[in-house]
Amino acid sequence: MKARVFLLCFLLLSSNFRFLQCEDNKFRAREATDDSLAYPNLDEDELLNTQCPQHLELRWQTEVSSSVYASPLIADINSDGKLEVVVPSFVHYLEVLEGSDGDKVPGWPAFHQSTVHSTPFLYDIDKDGVREIGLATYNGEVLFFRVSGYLMSDKLEIPRLKVKKDWHVGLKQDPVDRTHPDVHDDQLVQEAVMDSLARHNASTHGGNHSKSIGSEVNTENHSIQKEVNHDASNASISLPSEVSPNTSNSSNVEDQKGKNDSLAGAEVKMTNLNNITQNSDNEKMSVSENGTSKERRLLEDNVLRKSEENGSGSKDVKAATVENEEGLEADADSSFDLFRDNFEDLPDNYDYDYDDYLDDDEIWDAEHFEEPEHEKLENYVHIDAHVLCTPIIADIDSDGVSEMIVAVSYFFDHEYYNNEEHRKELGDIDIGKYVAGGIVVFNLDTKQVKWTAQLDLSTDDGNFRAYIYSSPTVIDLDGDGNMDILVGTSYGMFYVLDHTGKVREKFPLEMAEIQGAVVAADINDDGKIELVTTDSHGNVAAWTAQGTEIWEKHLKSLVPQGPVIGDVDGDGRTDVVVPTLSGNIYVLNGKDGSFVRPYPYRTHGRVMNRALLVDLSKRGEKKKGLTIVAMSFDGYLYLIDGPTSCADVVDIGETSYSMVLADNVDGGNDLDLIVTTMNGNVFCFSTPSPHHPLKAWRSPNQGRNNAAYCHDREGIYATPSSRAFRDEEGKSFWVEIEIVDKYRYPSGSQAPYNVTVSLLVPGNYQGERTIKQNKIFDRPGKHRIMLPTVSVRTAGTVLLEMVDKNGLYFSDDFSLTFHMHYYKLLKWILVLPMLGMFGVLVILRPQEAMPLPSFSRNTDL
Repeated sequence: MKARVFLLCFLLLSSNFRFLQCEDNKFRAREATDDSLAYPNLDEDELLNTQCPQHLELRWQTEVSSSVYASPLIADINSDGKLEVVVPSFVHYLEVLEGSDGDKVPGWPAFHQSTVHSTPFLYDIDKDGVREIGLATYNGEVLFFRVSGYLMSDKLEIPRLKVKKDWHVGLKQDPVDRTHPDVHDDQLVQEAVMDSLARHNASTHGGNHSKSIGSEVNTENHSIQKEVNHDASNASISLPSEVSPNTSNSSNVEDQKGKNDSLAGAEVKMTNLNNITQNSDNEKMSVSENGTSKERRLLEDNVLRKSEENGSGSKDVKAATVENEEGLEADADSSFDLFRDNFEDLPDNYDYDYDDYLDDDEIWDAEHFEEPEHEKLENYVHIDAHVLCTPIIADIDSDGVSEMIVAVSYFFDHEYYNNEEHRKELGDIDIGKYVAGGIVVFNLDTKQVKWTAQLDLSTDDGNFRAYIYSSPTVIDLDGDGNMDILVGTSYGMFYVLDHTGKVREKFPLEMAEIQGAVVAADINDDGKIELVTTDSHGNVAAWTAQGTEIWEKHLKSLVPQGPVIGDVDGDGRTDVVVPTLSGNIYVLNGKDGSFVRPYPYRTHGRVMNRALLVDLSKRGEKKKGLTIVAMSFDGYLYLIDGPTSCADVVDIGETSYSMVLADNVDGGNDLDLIVTTMNGNVFCFSTPSPHHPLKAWRSPNQGRNNAAYCHDREGIYATPSSRAFRDEEGKSFWVEIEIVDKYRYPSGSQAPYNVTVSLLVPGNYQGERTIKQNKIFDRPGKHRIMLPTVSVRTAGTVLLEMVDKNGLYFSDDFSLTFHMHYYKLLKWILVLPMLGMFGVLVILRPQEAMPLPSFSRNTDL
């Protein structure tokens, strides 16, 4: 008994000591004070009269079915040599637009039953030589659509998380009793002993003598060991009660200094997921006319109110927004008289009630997602799986089989379970007590779970909750040939897992709530990979691959997205670009984190999307640095010149959470920008800058893990002669590639470059649908690789992939056809015989002129 009491007291004291250490965390101790300040007044005339115009032109504009929350994808989905824009509208529909004019591709949009927080991706899930469009949905499914818009039966279902039903019992909002010292205090020990005796007596009278010491320790210390289950047939994660030094973060209790991010952070990434809409009707109610929800308007009001209380802003200063709640002018108001007229005189054929055609509720049954029935276990709860970010595809263990890495948030959706029928199925549990985050890895050949790893476990009413909002990053940090998985959680933990799901030594690292993706890049030009993390308290930190801090900077504003990497000012050194909730766009020196002047650039509203870095210099223009492109909540698209911070703006008049993308979308020779908004509009702007494959930014993570600008830095692409859309004949053809690596001294080359060229062949081809050629190059420059020509009439896609010595991934692709123009031979089949006969007649003609025979009777001749 004494040993049990001593062990219990020791664990209580050590738990309190760890909590005090948490309070001393410098990242959590800081506050995002700039987020409480009001935005400056917007001078439209000054903003539009720019000194550095970029000469953007609107190429086309299209409206999709609902708001666009996640970034779209630019890709040639049907191998016709033309790019399409794949748009994930927030509710129920995946849409595909023609890049040339914005028209909707026949067969699209495609319907699904969920909402979407992730960017679409391409992967050949059925090995037929055609890359399908994958989409991870809010309801924990990864769906695949054919290029025709058909929803495939092949899908990946993420299993629920199994946790103890009473894991949260005894948790307090603040477990530290501040009325007396936390350590070396007799009262603390006495209270622990009395509490232990009371529990022991209660268990004795109850006849329960089998309760183990480990179970008591788990109840008192509230620690839960995470157990990674590698059995694909049983993908749930069990949570045993034994105490382990490798415990998961299972407390909802954090220091009260995390409160400053609860206002902005919860709204920014929808941590209050009760407000996420599940059907089109709710979406219409929650999205206002300009695409922003009521919750966002309330946030802006709260920000203003807080700034007025703090005296930080005057009464004349208003938060910049595209909303207008004032009354219309007389002329504008009169334009709506048409809709206010009396329609009683309309013919009878216009007099009907739309609801008369909707009597049968069954036609809407397929619109709503229904959670499968939960497994009933007495002491356990199975938490629903949700996906709030884009999955990543990579061969993490070098076995030749691709895996899909999914960052999963486990929780019970409050809106769904407000329905009594749905709520009844869960029993008497408090659904707000179960929030968790984890990594699920699928084998894409078997479509089964390969392994799972639980990361955090919390409740929904704590200051830090265990959601995961950003995609994982995969990269080889230790050079062993296997990929490591990097992910940050809203619980404030930065994890690095190896290819088996084991957390690496010295990790996780602790910050405030991490909403943006972890960036892996060489930011100080030393040839090694550094890791960059950001959090909701405005901290930006750079780490070595071993978890040692290199530098950190406090920006005093929530960072909603991961940073991007590139030489912004053209000085030859790598910079880190960080947009913030306060409207400031910061540029930091990658070597020491110092501010690059004249930044930060101040917009007049929140910047909620990842910045785009692009070279917009015109043909023949010698220009240093890059252009920063970002949408702000003031309704403007900003194009900021890197060296001078001079900005040109385009008045969109709408808000956006998605990243601006760049590529030659319309088929010309210039670079185009794709902008999507919460109003459900898609804009395509053309620029005078010439297109180059390495300038393209087709998706936020550029395929896997690359947050750096590739042009004049590092990448791979097919040369113009090889990527031109053409028809191939014969037995083989050459693909000319160019490897770009312009790292500077002392980092030098990032060789060797592992290059894989894949030919995806659809149609009636009887051989292997994916033909691969793999080569390792030790120097950059132009190289040629031969691929076989298939013997059937079909289209194909050539995919170039390169991985450098640090595991950074680069890709390019282009389309071509095989034997599609065989009909051109028909005319030669007809013409050649005729030409041959004519040639024979010419060759065999008489050589000398001979008199014709005469039949005259005159014989004297």
